[in-house]
Amino acid sequence: MSLEAYKAMQEELIKKIKLRGYWRINFQPLVPEKKLETLSSCKEIVERSAVELRGWDYPHFPRRSGEDMDLEPCENYYQGWTNWNAHKEFWRMYQSGQFLHYLALREDWVEEDQWISSDSYLRKIKPMKLLGVTGSTVYQLTEIFEFLRRLVNEGLYDEGVAVKISLNNIMDRELWIEDIVRRAPFFTPHKTGAAKFDFSEAYSKEQIMSQSKEIAMSVIKMIFERFGWDNPSSEALEQDQNNLLAGKP
Repeated sequence: MSLEAYKAMQEELIKKIKLRGYWRINFQPLVPEKKLETLSSCKEIVERSAVELRGWDYPHFPRRSGEDMDLEPCENYYQGWTNWNAHKEFWRMYQSGQFLHYLALREDWVEEDQWISSDSYLRKIKPMKLLGVTGSTVYQLTEIFEFLRRLVNEGLYDEGVAVKISLNNIMDRELWIEDIVRRAPFFTPHKTGAAKFDFSEAYSKEQIMSQSKEIAMSVIKMIFERFGWDNPSSEALEQDQNNLLAGKP
């Protein structure tokens, strides 16, 4: 594949992710300076810090090169991308310490997931209609902040970190209980009229190291409020978090 075709494929993936629901995650050091001395350290710190607790890592670190995923060194950052079944994402780790990630909502790409059986109820999910409570929200945000905690543990944000997270293209979606075996669905729909959810906050190294789970939970509840779910069971949500972090989702 030519370089031009390779770049075009990356650009098309980002456009594709933005067509439907997606997360945009951005971490920036509060004190701007070169945090990672070598370009290869951008790749290595993501590989060491990636969170793998439920069969798919966050962020996904490609272990092979091909038309559906790859890693690439650039001028002052490393980037990784994946376009495999319902998994669609694109990330960059800069030598400055900035991390940027575009991550598609998997429930919006069911039709491209060959691992879902043809008779599964998941095949009935339509794009842009649902947001999963456990996998796409509780687990996802817990993974995001656990990844950040691991980056801090690597010494990346000793002077603090600015966190910006947005959940995009969510208007008219409903919250969806994915685990229909163990949990009852909502009695009434929980739908949002918001086009997106934005979160922005700065944290110290100490806050992230000691409170990453609690910070993630506060953001989770903010999102559920946008769907009119004002009183979720904190105990149940925290149990989901703890199960994930214990590797037992």
